[in-house]
Amino acid sequence: MRTLQAVEFLSALFGCTLKAPHGGVFVFGTVGQPFFYIVSWLADSAVTAVMFGFIKKNARETRCE
Repeated sequence: MRTLQAVEFLSALFGCTLKAPHGGVFVFGTVGQPFFYIVSWLADSAVTAVMFGFIKKNARETRCE
């Protein structure tokens, strides 16, 4: 599962809306449910960090063998 799908799922679950057709810092003022948008963003960052940790661990073990 792509991590982008995780944040999209959480944003939809929380009912977050983004009225701009693009993302970025400058459109943050147009976000509906900004608290839950940030929660989704942080949850996605945590999932990405854990997945990256597993990938790097496996790559290191494979290289040493």
